[in-house]
Order: sequence, then structure tokens, then C-alpha cells
Amino acid sequence: MPLDDHPDGYFVDANGRPAEVHFGDEFDLIVHYDDIPESDITIVGGIRCTTALRTVIDIAAEYGPEQLPHVLRHCFDRRLFSARDARDRIARPDLRTHPGATLVAQALDRLDGPGPR
Repeated sequence: MPLDDHPDGYFVDANGRPAEVHFGDEFDLIVHYDDIPESDITIVGGIRCTTALRTVIDIAAEYGPEQLPHVLRHCFDRRLFSARDARDRIARPDLRTHPGATLVAQALDRLDGPGPR
């Protein structure tokens, strides 16, 4: 759904989590609300944000099944994280029912076949 469809700024994202958008002059900022462990947090430019892997997991539901493997491959090529990192993270209990984690697992299977890598 385009961000402009949320004139009040609040919506539920594709993972079923609350989110809001702040429209700016130079860019729009989307804030997703969820219980995120510290292991999924990093600092970029002095701002706390999710790691590249957690970001991909969280936005996976926004991509179609054809596009997500390309997103993952791009991250692997840039060495942001590995397929093993992704498989290890999505196997943890807190993500077992997360829609994006399920989609990442399916995309990894399409890229490399099932199982650890």
C-alpha cells in the first residue's frame, strides 16, 4: 500500500505490527513498532536501528516471492550477512512465527536449497 494512503501516518505493516510514517521534505521516515532484541540493533550515523538482517526480515513481507531472493543475494554480495547468519537468526524462537522470517526461509531455500549453509 502506498504511504500516501495513510494520511494520519499510522498503519499496520505486512507483518501485522503497528507502524507510522513521518512525511519529510527530503525523505519519509517509517517507524515499525516491535519487541526487538538488542542483538538485532546496531548504530548507523549515531542512530539506533535494526541490523541489515533484521531489516530484511522485517520488510520481507513487503516484497513478492520473486523479488526477495534478489534482495538476499544483494546483501550476500555486499557481505552484510550470510545465508547461514540468516538461517541461524530465523531459527530462534522469537522469529518462528514472524511472517517475514518465514518468507526469508522460503527465499533461502529457493536460492540454496533447504538446510544450514
